[in-house]
Amino acid sequence: MEISQSAPVAIAKNREKTTWRYVLADRRDLRIDMMRGVALVMMVVAHTEVMSVFNIFTWERFGLTTGAEGFVILSGFMLGMLNRVRLQKAVLLTISWGLWRRAWKIYQVNIIIIVSILLLSHLHFINTFEVTHFTDRYSGTHWSLFPTSPQIRETWFNIILYLQIGPHQTQILGLYICLLLISPLFLGLLHNGKVVWLLLLSLAVYCCWQVWPMRVTVSEFEFAFPLMAWQLIFVLGMCCGWYKEELLSLARTPAGKAVVAALVVVAIVLGFVAQNHTNPFIPPALLLQVIPPADFNAFYHTWAAKNGLGPVRVVNDIALMVTVYLVLTRCWTPIYRATGWFFIPLGQHSLYTFILHVYVVLVVSQFVTFDLWRQAWLTNTLIHALALGALWLMAKYNVAGRWIPN
Repeated sequence: MEISQSAPVAIAKNREKTTWRYVLADRRDLRIDMMRGVALVMMVVAHTEVMSVFNIFTWERFGLTTGAEGFVILSGFMLGMLNRVRLQKAVLLTISWGLWRRAWKIYQVNIIIIVSILLLSHLHFINTFEVTHFTDRYSGTHWSLFPTSPQIRETWFNIILYLQIGPHQTQILGLYICLLLISPLFLGLLHNGKVVWLLLLSLAVYCCWQVWPMRVTVSEFEFAFPLMAWQLIFVLGMCCGWYKEELLSLARTPAGKAVVAALVVVAIVLGFVAQNHTNPFIPPALLLQVIPPADFNAFYHTWAAKNGLGPVRVVNDIALMVTVYLVLTRCWTPIYRATGWFFIPLGQHSLYTFILHVYVVLVVSQFVTFDLWRQAWLTNTLIHALALGALWLMAKYNVAGRWIPN
């Protein structure tokens, strides 16, 4: 009798050791942490503007997507997933207060970043050009993101408090603050079962921006991340997080499997399209060039625009997220053993690491001239590796974690 009872336990343990599938050990989903870590690496590589091996794998190489979109989608996903549980124990007003306090804390951090860069720019032995200017690396044109002429005190207060200036590397924080402020509205609709109304409202706002582009705030982030466009992927992420268990159950049905398969096909097709990119900094040998450059550019700027978040880009974001999540689910063990030690700590401290990365970029720019045309592969890859390594160490040991939000 003892042998018969222990045999299933032994078989289960052996299967757990040999399977590649993800096994949920606790309430935290490490697949999401890993995806957040990947998105963060993509943004850090993009902001440390030297051409290295990292760019080959992160610069719209697996689809017409960027790390910023992943950051926004997964932020919405986590808010939806966590607050569904919290709303079972607390009222919406309590949850809303927590979100507004979080937005206020990130706003304060954003102000500190702006003021600290301003103060550092007055030290002649520190070169703050890369965090006070935006440079079009193709044409070499520079735009100052901070005032270049003397300003009166009232003007300084206004442009700082309204986030009208600041490093372009952290502009997305302004978007995140605004999304946190309006998240209680989204959660209220989800809590009352109005998910269809929420999606229709979000889609309507997105479509309005595509037809009549407008800025609803005066903040600097609206140039790169217009709120009316980017709120759509945040809402989509929040809805998916809220209904995570239901969606996973649906994915196991025949109809759900068909939808997942279709999304994987879409991700593969758009991944193929992305290999025809006309990015001048990627070596031509690494591009397919099957689609004529003029046709690709017309398609890219019309349907997959980066800042305006074109509709094809939104579809690609969804399809790629589902595909990556599926791959992590099926092949978790080897991926986790190879890369989990690096991506998961970054993903679990994604906001913390993102805030710190602007100072890492500043430090790197003291020793390295940012130039995407210069393809010193070994040197530049080492630079990216050191920058990412420094951020990983700070995340791993939670340096200054008491004051930096996460």
